[in-house]
Amino acid sequence: MMRMSCRSIQFGSLFAVIAIATGAWGCRSRQKEIAFSPQEYQAHLAYLASDRLEGRGLGSDGIELAAQYIARHFKQCGLEPAGVDGSYFQPFTVRLAASRTNDGRLDVTGADVSPKEGQDFVAFPFSSSDAFEGDVVFAGYGIVNEAKNHDDFAHLDVTGRVVLLLRGEPPGWADTEGLEHTPHANFSKKVYNVRERGGVAVLIANQRPEEGKTDELFDWNRPEGGDPQADFGLPAMHVKRSLADAMLDAGGLDSLDALQKRMDDGERVSDGLDGVQVAGLPGVERANAETRNVVGIIPGSGLHADEYVVIGAHYDHLGIVVPRKTFNSPEVRGPQIHNGADDNASGTAGVIELARAFSQGPPTDRSLMFITFSGEESGLLGSRYFVKHPPVPVAQMDAMLNMDMIGRLPEDSRKLQVFGKKSGNELEPLLERDAREHGFELKGEAGGFGASDHTSFYLEGVPALHFFTGLHKDYHLPSDDADKINAKGATDVLAMVYDAARQIADEDQRITYNKVTPKFDAKRSSYKVVIGIMPSFADDGNGLGVDAVSEGGPAEAAGLKAGDVIIRLGDTEVRNIYDHMHALNEHKAGEVVDVVVMRDGKKMTFKVTLAGR
Repeated sequence: MMRMSCRSIQFGSLFAVIAIATGAWGCRSRQKEIAFSPQEYQAHLAYLASDRLEGRGLGSDGIELAAQYIARHFKQCGLEPAGVDGSYFQPFTVRLAASRTNDGRLDVTGADVSPKEGQDFVAFPFSSSDAFEGDVVFAGYGIVNEAKNHDDFAHLDVTGRVVLLLRGEPPGWADTEGLEHTPHANFSKKVYNVRERGGVAVLIANQRPEEGKTDELFDWNRPEGGDPQADFGLPAMHVKRSLADAMLDAGGLDSLDALQKRMDDGERVSDGLDGVQVAGLPGVERANAETRNVVGIIPGSGLHADEYVVIGAHYDHLGIVVPRKTFNSPEVRGPQIHNGADDNASGTAGVIELARAFSQGPPTDRSLMFITFSGEESGLLGSRYFVKHPPVPVAQMDAMLNMDMIGRLPEDSRKLQVFGKKSGNELEPLLERDAREHGFELKGEAGGFGASDHTSFYLEGVPALHFFTGLHKDYHLPSDDADKINAKGATDVLAMVYDAARQIADEDQRITYNKVTPKFDAKRSSYKVVIGIMPSFADDGNGLGVDAVSEGGPAEAAGLKAGDVIIRLGDTEVRNIYDHMHALNEHKAGEVVDVVVMRDGKKMTFKVTLAGR
């Protein structure tokens, strides 16, 4: 690690020129010059995105090293601590992705087998961690498809039972849709079908392997299986075909091969397994970990010193995980370090350098608050916690400037995306003026909503901007490394952020908040039906929070409001975003469903007419 001093900022450079002309918004005349060093910026980024920091994943030693590094630089530049107990840290608790434990078990009564974890069965990452026991029933593919006149649960009571299923679906179902399989083959669909019919656990066996392939259990070191944060609310295990066959034979049913052939020919084969019971424990853990926002303040020196301009970025990333599969990437086995140089060491290094610049520059009228957030990748967790537990009232925050992925400005382009230009009435002309000064062409949506930490502030009534240089092929991949960062382009962005923040901090008038409600647009949804909300991804297992309600959508028409917590949609209990997604896909456009919410501690029911995609 290269040690930095606050002398790294030089005045009189050509990189960033602040020239604010007096205008209709009462701008004060000021002529200052300040430079940001690409070399110093890159040095911060190289450390934050190094393998030593393990991808800055939640619960890792690496993310703690990053927090300490940021706090150390805040202290070197004289920022006042704004965390707890006189520190720079604001701790909060997060839930980690699912992991395997050593206590997974599956005990079978009535069949001559002694299953071993990892050899004969393994839990899925989306399994709950609950112990279970019950009689075993076989429910075919676990599918209900009215269009195909297929119902594996017809005349089969699964209440209180462990349900054995076959993976996939009958052949040919997806041919007409040009897909590999229909949604009926998804693990989630099968698990929810069992859960909503009262089953206590799901055991899933593979279909007959293709020629040349073997029967393999789910591999936690491969990128299949979806979101590791998912919890479908029911114990779910993958079992070897040999184990399934042993239970079927003991229960008086045909082999999996024979049952699959009969099902694929259109026969209903679901039935109980006489005398076969199982008891098990998935061996899945969803542990909690403490993580920390890092917060420091440069006090203002003017009449508005009790007001704040917030400058922030998230410093967490994905950690050591199995890479997501891209269209043309080879299959990768095993976790890899995701260094997240652009996402978001680039913004974090920017916060450090802006703190250094403002600490060395002339004082501002308003105070400046510098924050690096943790938990952004898991659903804006750090920024949401911060606005609910702020060191100063949110009402005293005039604006928030967020930097998330500012490190990949194309060498041949000066297009800069800035979201939230209309989140405050005075922001757009200010930004356009600064963009001309710095030679940028501004792009980006006007509203203050988006998939980064500025949204948490905007939801609380704070005008919020998000500076962003664009997506790229290395997004959320191990290849997002420091050597691909355009440090000169990033420091050019910092120069513009510096100008914007100083102007906002020195104005006589506050930025006036402008609520830009997202318009309802069902075509943008990935669900087949929609209700028109912006869901919260801060999951505590007690329902789905509503961050915003789209203007003109079904939820608004029914009376739902931001701040509601959905606990039931139709017949589905909603504990998290996954329950909500499943519930939506169980209904059709035009259906009227009861949506039960908690509002101010009271349970309320609204009738929502679902819209089609």
